Amino acid sequence: MYAFSKYVFYSTLILYVLTLLTVTYVGVYLTYVAVPVIVLSGLLMKLSAKRNNPPGPVSTAVANVLSEANTGLAQVNESLLWYNEKLRIINEKTEPHNKRIQDIKIKMIEPEVMLKYERDPVKIKALEAQLESMEQDISEIESQKDEIKLAVEIDIARRRQQGQRLNRPSAH
Repeated sequence: MYAFSKYVFYSTLILYVLTLLTVTYVGVYLTYVAVPVIVLSGLLMKLSAKRNNPPGPVSTAVANVLSEANTGLAQVNESLLWYNEKLRIINEKTEPHNKRIQDIKIKMIEPEVMLKYERDPVKIKALEAQLESMEQDISEIESQKDEIKLAVEIDIARRRQQGQRLNRPSAH
C-alpha cells in the first residue's frame, strides 16, 4: 500500500507541477482532481509507512479508550440483538390478535357513521351499545396481547440471564 500511494503521490505531484509551469492556462478541473489526489495519496502514504518506534503514551491511551469503546459497543450491540429478538417474537405471537383488532375496527366504521347522523334516541342507544361492546372486545384482545408481551419479556430475560446465545434467523 505504501509503495502504491508513494507512486501515485509523486507522479501526480510531478505532473501537476510540470503542467503548472509549462501551460499558460490550467483549467479548474485539473486542480479539482489533482490536489485531492495528491493530498489523499500523501496521507495514505504517511499512514501506511512502516514504524519501528514503540507506541508512545498518547497512542497507548488512545488504544485503551478505543478498546473500551469497542467493548461498550459490543455490549450495546448484544442488548439491541436481544431487544430485536424480543420484538420479533412479540410481533409473531400477537399478529393474530392484531388482525382481530383490525377486523373489529373495520366493523366499527359503519355504526360510528350511522351514530353520527342518527336522530332516534333508541337507535342511538343501540348503536352506542354495539360500539361499546366492540371497544370492550378490543380491550380484551389488548390485555391478551399484554400477557403475551409479559411472557415473552420474562422468557427473553431468563434466556439472557442464563447466557444463552441468540438463534439469529438467516437472512432471506
